[in-house]
Amino acid sequence: MVKMGHRVVVAGFYSPGYGGSDEFDDEGVKVYRYRWRMDGVLKNEQKLSTRIIKKLLTISGILDRDIKKSLVLYQSSLENIIARHEIDIIEMPDYNDYVRHCRSFIPFPKLSVPVVIKMNGSITYFNREAGKPVPDHIFKIERGIINRSAGVAAVSQYTASKSAEYFIYTDKIDIIPNGINTAISFDGINKNPLQVIFTGTLVQKKGIYQLAKAWNMVNRQVPGARLLVLGKGNCQKVMNLLNPDAQTTVSFMGHVAAGELYRYLSSSAIAVFPSYAEAFALAPLEAMACGIAVINSNRTSGPELIDNGIDGLLIDPDDIDQLASAILHLLNNVEIREQIAKAGNKKVGEVFDIANIAQQNTDFYNRVLIAK
Repeated sequence: MVKMGHRVVVAGFYSPGYGGSDEFDDEGVKVYRYRWRMDGVLKNEQKLSTRIIKKLLTISGILDRDIKKSLVLYQSSLENIIARHEIDIIEMPDYNDYVRHCRSFIPFPKLSVPVVIKMNGSITYFNREAGKPVPDHIFKIERGIINRSAGVAAVSQYTASKSAEYFIYTDKIDIIPNGINTAISFDGINKNPLQVIFTGTLVQKKGIYQLAKAWNMVNRQVPGARLLVLGKGNCQKVMNLLNPDAQTTVSFMGHVAAGELYRYLSSSAIAVFPSYAEAFALAPLEAMACGIAVINSNRTSGPELIDNGIDGLLIDPDDIDQLASAILHLLNNVEIREQIAKAGNKKVGEVFDIANIAQQNTDFYNRVLIAK
């Protein structure tokens, strides 16, 4: 949007311990980071002593009072930014990290310019999707943020429909998917026709455990196939699901920077994302932009990204046999794999390129401003 001539400012409200500079420029975007007043006290949430202190502060109500005071200061800072940078409109996510720390109803403060909400998966949304209860005060905070907004957009039709159901929201929700920079060059990178890749956090929600179980079946039929796993998490838990022979064919690379991620993707033949819950995943888009065939979950927003059998394959993450068969199908059929990869690359460039998505966002903002 900066390249389109717009002034863009990011001003986040961060939980204790979030690192990085308080103020900096990122390719023309001015970034401000505001932290809770207790940031120094709760800086390292990984330490046992910090977790104990946080629990005591939570039980006593001190943490809630600090959040309230911090939000007042944050509101004042935002109003200064609005005036200084001549801000016309604010986009706010439906997920706000401070909410998960609250034990009581602490509404987000009102601001002097229109606020629009981008639905990318709130606490209420993901809890309800997982069949988990939602604390009443969290539901009220998140619903209040949405109901007070001047407009709402969601990253997928699925997320819009489910969020509307969960929040009992009846107004219009625009659909604006996530986008990526599709100008990724994979020329000159040697592609391993037997290399399969997974990128994402190593947790149940992302389907990594289902992939590990399916990989045992793949390994028995194509012992030369290799699986790269990129992302943070408990590698040993994944390894425990693999047969001894399959274990020797899996490499855990941990979290990698974007440039390195694209190289790993471009050198692979197939990317697999058997996720259970996504608002609208970026990982499959990145794989498609790198010119490799994608196997994606048929859950939630998966069918909005993939046309099954044309620019990717859709599978049920609970069906291990289907997942293994899809991987084997693409490993054993080079022509089909390359056709799917080519179609996926074309689709992501035409539909999900960041320039197209930026224009959709601009049009959305303009509609809200005209209607206010």
